[in-house]
Formats: sequence, C-alpha cells, structure tokens
Amino acid sequence: MTIGTKPRSAGSPARTPHQKAAPAAASGTPPPPRMPGRRNPKWIALGIVALCLGGLLSYMIYVRVASEVAVVAAAHTVYRGERVEQSDLTTITLRGGSLPQAVPAAKLTDLVGKRAGFDLIEGSIIPVTAIVADAIPAEGRTIVGLKLAPGRAPGNLLLPSSLVRLIALPAVTDDSTTDKLAGSSFVGRVIDQSPAADGTSIMVNVDVEAGAAPTIAMLAAQDRIAIVRDADG
Repeated sequence: MTIGTKPRSAGSPARTPHQKAAPAAASGTPPPPRMPGRRNPKWIALGIVALCLGGLLSYMIYVRVASEVAVVAAAHTVYRGERVEQSDLTTITLRGGSLPQAVPAAKLTDLVGKRAGFDLIEGSIIPVTAIVADAIPAEGRTIVGLKLAPGRAPGNLLLPSSLVRLIALPAVTDDSTTDKLAGSSFVGRVIDQSPAADGTSIMVNVDVEAGAAPTIAMLAAQDRIAIVRDADG
C-alpha cells in the first residue's frame, strides 16, 4: 500500500511551539525612544530679548503713572470773596512732579462752600491758601491797598495769606521827635499783589484790623509804609 504524502524537506526543520509564538511576542515590543531635537539658539535669543523688552515697558509705565498727580484747578473764574461752587472746580493731572501748595484732587469737595481768598483764573491750579472759610474781609477787618516803592517790601515773598507787619516810616519834613507814628507797626495778611503802572512799584492788598485802617491809609498816602514778612503763625 502506498500513502500519498509529500516527504518533508531535509533542509526545513520542524517548527516547535516556541518558534510559532515568536512573531507574536516580537510584535508587542515598544519602539525605542526618540532622541530630542536640538533647540534653535536664535529662538532662545529672541525669547530673552522679548522678556527684557516686556520688563522695560512695564517699568516705563510704572514710572509714568507714579509721577502723575491729580490736583484741583479752577473750571471757571472765581473772583476774590465769592463763594466756591462745585461747578467752579475741576481736576487736572500733573506729570513729572507736583506743586507742593496745590490742593489734591481727593480734597475737591472740601473746598465747596468756602470763599476765594484771591481771584482764581479759569484753568489755573488752586493752592491751599486760595480758599478761605470766612468772607473777605471778615467782620472787624479791612482791606487796604498799598503802593510800595522798590525796597519797601520783599516782593517775591508776599504770597497770599502771608503774615506781614506794616511799619510806619518817619515823615520827611516833620521833626522825628514829634512824629508819634514813626516806628509803629500794624499786623496784617497779604491778599494779593501786582506790579504798579509805573513798572517799578508794586500794589499790595493787605487785610488789617478795621480800627487801624484809617492810620494805615494815611501813612500810605504819605508814602510812609514799609512791609516786612514774619514767620506765619
């Protein structure tokens, strides 16, 4: 009897169970890790530059904001002695510094209802000495106007509300021994000052006691007044 089977080739060894499972085990092996690529130095440099520029810009904005100060200004002209209304005031921003005597914007409402110590021109910054609580002149006080020749007053120091003394000078023709007013002094506060029409003298308005006003006016008419400024009390 002959069995029709194909003889196994001598060069093909028989497969074992371990050899059949080998391909399945090989297919589940994880791939090797990828090596990271090199970073571009140009992008790193650009990132550093951008970071520095951002920091510089932030600093410039901070410096600008820190140097800005909001202060009170006159929205409309208010004349000396007039009552200040809310609509008369506004705020403006100062850059690069501030005025020590300017009223901060946060205190704007504190000025409403008070009176102008001197003329407040529209758009001008309002100093703290420009607003007073009482009318000008107050009861028992009088404002006298003086025309002073050069050397009779410290012109650059006669700021509004400055405390001053009005000194009576000796008469030119009378005997100084009979001049009882010579050397007398009267205390007052400056309201304002302005150049006189002659271009050399100054005009000064001074708030003084009402009882002394006639004597001061007489001395002023005789050109016998000099002003000295004292420390504000």
